[in-house]
Amino acid sequence: MTDSADLPLALLDEIGQRLDRIAEELAFVSAGSDLGLLPINALVMDLEDVASSLPPVLREGLSIARRRLDARLDGGGVFDAASIEELNLWHSAFLAVLESSLTGEPPPPWPEALGEPTPASTAPSAPPTDVTPTDARVAPPVVASATTLDAAPVAASPGETVATFTLNLPADRELLGEFHAESLELLQQIEQSVLRLEDNPGEREAINAIFRAFHTFKGSAGFLKLEALQRLAHDLESLLDLVRSGSLAVGRGVIDAILKGADVLADCTRRVGAQVGGERPGTPVPVPIEAVKAAIARAISPPATEPLPAVAPPRSDTAPASAPVAVPAPAPAPAAAASPRDSDGATVRVDAGKLDDFVNLVGELVIAQSILLDAREGSEGPVGHDREEALQTLKRITRELRSNAISMRMVAVGGLFRKMTRLVRDTAGSIGKKVQLEVAGEDTELDRQLVDKMGDPLIHMIRNAVDHGIELPHERVAAGKSAVGTVRLSASHEHGGVVLRIADDGRGIDGARLEAKAQEKGLIPATARLTPAEQLELMFLPGLSTASSVTDLSGRGVGMDVVRRHIESLRGTIDIASTPGQGTTFSIRLPLTLALIDGLLVRVGRERYVLPSLAVRECFRPEAGALGAIHAQGEVVNVRGRQVPVLRLGDFLGHPTALTSLAQGIMVLIESAGAARAVWVDALVGKQEMIIKTLGSPFEGNSVVVGGAVLGDGTVGLILSVDALVRAERRGRA
Repeated sequence: MTDSADLPLALLDEIGQRLDRIAEELAFVSAGSDLGLLPINALVMDLEDVASSLPPVLREGLSIARRRLDARLDGGGVFDAASIEELNLWHSAFLAVLESSLTGEPPPPWPEALGEPTPASTAPSAPPTDVTPTDARVAPPVVASATTLDAAPVAASPGETVATFTLNLPADRELLGEFHAESLELLQQIEQSVLRLEDNPGEREAINAIFRAFHTFKGSAGFLKLEALQRLAHDLESLLDLVRSGSLAVGRGVIDAILKGADVLADCTRRVGAQVGGERPGTPVPVPIEAVKAAIARAISPPATEPLPAVAPPRSDTAPASAPVAVPAPAPAPAAAASPRDSDGATVRVDAGKLDDFVNLVGELVIAQSILLDAREGSEGPVGHDREEALQTLKRITRELRSNAISMRMVAVGGLFRKMTRLVRDTAGSIGKKVQLEVAGEDTELDRQLVDKMGDPLIHMIRNAVDHGIELPHERVAAGKSAVGTVRLSASHEHGGVVLRIADDGRGIDGARLEAKAQEKGLIPATARLTPAEQLELMFLPGLSTASSVTDLSGRGVGMDVVRRHIESLRGTIDIASTPGQGTTFSIRLPLTLALIDGLLVRVGRERYVLPSLAVRECFRPEAGALGAIHAQGEVVNVRGRQVPVLRLGDFLGHPTALTSLAQGIMVLIESAGAARAVWVDALVGKQEMIIKTLGSPFEGNSVVVGGAVLGDGTVGLILSVDALVRAERRGRA
């Protein structure tokens, strides 16, 4: 498109609005101040996003503005008199050129005063000696060695140049906290867009999104005088600018350089968050430079041929014959905090609609309280039926307030899922496999605390699915499968909780091999003969690994037992299903939140206990003919042909009961990790949502009691661990 007259009216209106807002900002700028710099920069970026639709003369005008703004951002970060005059001159000239294009008249020339920008007070560093940039804006990168967004920081290599920056915490603590939270979101956007770009190197939207994120990061870092980060973001932005202009094609080198740079920014951002949260405040933050400097150099001068995506050569060792068993120990997570506003240093972005609902409910609560107070004091308020109605209203508001407060802690699992896309890409590439990740249910919401704590288990399980579950390409083709394996990660609401599933279409699990390995290690008796389901349960035994060799990814004997313990600490369960030759599926069941529990209240003698409803399958009064005993197993009850072990809860917990026969009480059938137990109690009290309270030091190390809940009469009911009950040894009865 070469003529502004051909532009859609909606686009012309949008350009006009941006120019009007730039004029408003320019009216209030002053020399020596940064007020208005970032808003003007953002408005020019909006215009740059539609630059491909503009005539060349207007694109030239945007380049003029960009050079002037970059001179401010890369320098002292404030306006001076000359730069203010130049931007006002540019604004007038841009309007004149736009108007002439619309009327069909020849555009006036750009003023000579807009040739080169006024030098900033702090000049950018010189170009690198080992790179010949194709664009004058490519400055030397100041970057660190690569690390993923969730990995521990990577130290600089020996002899590697390191820059540092120091935070001005006394003056900028709140701003730095906002910078930390915003930057983490920008980095997630970059990673997600890069992975889209890898699949479709020509996707303009992804290229613009990455450029805009780096540019925003640069502006924020410059505003806070984090010069090393500012220069690093500028270098990465310059690389993207070459791609946007068509001077550089997207290839493996560009993708790797962007990811390496984003990793370094992420590491530095986490360090900023840690200091804002009180960890080693004032410590200089190191920024090693060589790794990404080399990556940018390779991207600017790529080799003659550059396949995308690249797959590493196959490993020399033989791929293990079983699906995921052993997983690496979790990488140490750096201590970091978004801001000191939350007990664990984290923040949650709350939908404005939820906040509005919360405020409205508080208003209703105040009104209901006033009505009841008036009635109590004998004023002309509601009496009789009206008072009862007010009480019911108060109960409703209280219930909705609790629900609303919990919902504000809920976040979609999409952010967690997107991290796994990068993980699959890197893991598959490192071991010579072709694997795609499919995700479903990204909008499913879960308590933020659960989402944060599920990161490590998902990383372990997906990494193992790629390493052990998915076959090498030639093995898949020989088995009649596609050379590209698939790992599917999904989330859904089921039975009042959330179920996460990790499924692969790989080789499946050889249950007989698991059993033989467990017998070889003495983990089960040599005479044991297990069912297929029991064989799969061996996956969760400590120290059991069928990996034929130790790799960087797995095979160290630290495996699914760690994953299960972690999930159970979140009041969740994990199950496994596998078909040899077809694949494996892990199902993780989690409560919606750790703050509330949907519990079944039961009574034993005078004591009341809470069993998580998610684990309760049914409740029934047993008939005499259904009860029995099996040698070495003790009492059992027949549940539709299945002999289920009985646990007398009173005997197990040491609380007496007045009942003498199992037929007098109630059986509560609970399940955990594929195992079941019939818990015998005196009576069912009811089912309700309860707020979980920690019980302090007296219950530390107690695997049976996981918390307490304040009941309606003010007493405390102990919340019991279903997993501990299912696996408990019976006491007091044969």
